[in-house]
Amino acid sequence: MTASAGELTINFLTNPFIISLFVLSLIRMKIIQSTIRWIRKLFDEGVLGLLVILWIIMIIGALAVYLLDQGSENRQITNLFDAFYWAWVTMTTVGFGDLTPVSPGARLAASIMMFFSLALISFFTATISSIYVARKIREGKGLEKINYSDHYVICGWNDLADELLDSFLKQDTEEETPVILVNELSEEEIDGWRSKLNASHLGFVRGDYTQDAILEKANISKAKAVLILPNLIKNTSTDADEKTALAAYSIKTMAPKAKVYAYILFAESKSKLRRAKVDGIIVADEFGPFMGAAQLHRPGVPAFLSEMLDADLDHIATQPVPDKMVGKTYGELFVSSFEEFGTTVMGVFLEETTAGIGDFLAADSGDYLDQFIAAKLKAAGRTGDEERKVKVRINPQKDYVLKENEQMILLK
Repeated sequence: MTASAGELTINFLTNPFIISLFVLSLIRMKIIQSTIRWIRKLFDEGVLGLLVILWIIMIIGALAVYLLDQGSENRQITNLFDAFYWAWVTMTTVGFGDLTPVSPGARLAASIMMFFSLALISFFTATISSIYVARKIREGKGLEKINYSDHYVICGWNDLADELLDSFLKQDTEEETPVILVNELSEEEIDGWRSKLNASHLGFVRGDYTQDAILEKANISKAKAVLILPNLIKNTSTDADEKTALAAYSIKTMAPKAKVYAYILFAESKSKLRRAKVDGIIVADEFGPFMGAAQLHRPGVPAFLSEMLDADLDHIATQPVPDKMVGKTYGELFVSSFEEFGTTVMGVFLEETTAGIGDFLAADSGDYLDQFIAAKLKAAGRTGDEERKVKVRINPQKDYVLKENEQMILLK
């Protein structure tokens, strides 16, 4: 029985050798593109011109010494290869001394070559150094594009952002994932934060984070997660939430795979963020009423929560459910975790991707009912695309069966 064309195509595309060649070609293409960009940069700075002049001087100097030394006794440079070798060693200031010009004319030509080559090499070194220095200066001012991937991006700034950043860095001491701030702070303020927090992996892009060009500088398409804060530097509280929603739409479009979380000041802004399909919404003072009431009726609860959430004490952690516990019960996990590690499992959570109603509609087909439902969803500001939700189970029943890819919420 012969294989069909479809089977042959599938076998070809799933062949490990073919896949390896494809991946290598992509890597090579990326390296070539980076090299081309670097060469263009060198050309714009005049470095390539200096290299060409240096090669010309080396060729002329080698030929001159070779020709002027031809009639000399005890000549050491007897062929063109030796002449070019001597010129290269001399110009790079290595000077092994194994080959030297003998005649006065050759020595004069060598002296002239050395003078010009030293001057040009100094210019060459200074130019290369200036490129790197200028790049560092631009990075410090937040004007250079970020080359990180799988990094965190924090957009916006307000009075609480410094505490949030401090808490985040304390919780990320092991991974030290690069963090990129996108806001309109001054260079001095950012440098102050870098030195205060001792965070060398803290990057900065200056500008309006609702602009695509600024988000591209932060390499938003390759970010691991993005947190949008109410930007109160130049905005009122109401305008800050509007800007947060606008930024969320832009970021979800440019980085559909990145997790996007929004911090808003007013609960009324939740609907806009849900339409933008952010992965999580934090409302300022959302738990204030509960904490105030609990302080009167159950005073131990606010104190417990305050200590548990203190970043310096680091009581809370998340870890994947061990493979050996998948398929077993929550009660077994609770006992195993406490006995082995002394940690208490407070609950589990699972990020689920749910199919949207759009997966079952065909608005572009001739089905008028599907078109009507899709139009109503659009008018309500909702789409039918799939959504990602974090499903949390706090202290579930003892016989709850643990699933694959679930994470534990641990109290250490």
